[in-house]
Amino acid sequence: MVFSNQNWNVWLLSGLVFLNIVDVQASEEAYEVLKKEMNIRETGSLIFANYSQENLKALDAFLTEHKDSPVREKVLYLKAHMLWSLHYYTRAPEAYQAFIREYPESQYVRISRLRNGAAYLFSGQPQKALPILTELSEDYPERPEMYGRELAYTLSRCGKQKEAVRFMDAVEAKMSIGSASRFLPRLKMHFDIIRMVGQPLRKIELRDHPTGKLVTNKKLRGKVVLIDFWATWCAPCISELPFLKEAYTKHRADGFEILSISLDENQGVFERMISAREMNWLHFYDGQKWENRIAKAFGIRSIPVNLLVDKKGIVRAVNLRGAAVSDEVARLVSPRP
Repeated sequence: MVFSNQNWNVWLLSGLVFLNIVDVQASEEAYEVLKKEMNIRETGSLIFANYSQENLKALDAFLTEHKDSPVREKVLYLKAHMLWSLHYYTRAPEAYQAFIREYPESQYVRISRLRNGAAYLFSGQPQKALPILTELSEDYPERPEMYGRELAYTLSRCGKQKEAVRFMDAVEAKMSIGSASRFLPRLKMHFDIIRMVGQPLRKIELRDHPTGKLVTNKKLRGKVVLIDFWATWCAPCISELPFLKEAYTKHRADGFEILSISLDENQGVFERMISAREMNWLHFYDGQKWENRIAKAFGIRSIPVNLLVDKKGIVRAVNLRGAAVSDEVARLVSPRP
């Protein structure tokens, strides 16, 4: 059988179309399998899943095998989001940037830009976070509830505390009227914590739970102290424990102390946790959950929250995450001459 050039081209094109349809169907079927195995949920401009190292590997395998899939956008975004949710803050920016480059018009770009900046912040790189979050604020000046918390923290961490205070004051004034006012209480809670930077630590007088030892501001003076508000039922708090332990092990001999304020109400669960996790530092527990005496004195209404205090009793940083804890402690226990 002999084909003319025109018939041959038609046959070849038909074959390519057929193969593409098969590839599309295969990728969509593979995505349906992922949805079931990872419990992927799509809600508007958000995607959620069960986050684990195994699921992260499965997403990478899908992206390698289905490079032209019509659902690649969702999977690529979900990979970045999973890195973020697993607290892999040093790896998340690269994934978010890859997604933004490939899908600049995606409905997930705005949240990706925010998380990209926040991941730099949480990985101890606020200087890289600042231009990203500043650009976001310039693109969405009427939406400070979206980026205000992260930008205020970043300004403070970059040593721009006065600028951070001016920014927070302006945001509060702007959001106090109109429909955005409903977002203000939660945002203001973070702003109030950020405003503690550069100020003396509020009064503390308590008994260490394991030993009964009296702990006061005066007794803490001369040490670098991390005040950590947490609970056994708080998953993000538990995710931060390895970093706290690393910092404590590395810098304890240099005069570093941790004071954990537990918002638990079950004493047995609390005591088993601090024993099992070898959290061998100072603890305060009164079983009152959100009515915890120290938490109320500091205006804590969500956790985790932490305050890093220098040897003179001045708050120098707040809400450090990941490796940034050890980095900032190292800077304060061994100040530059």
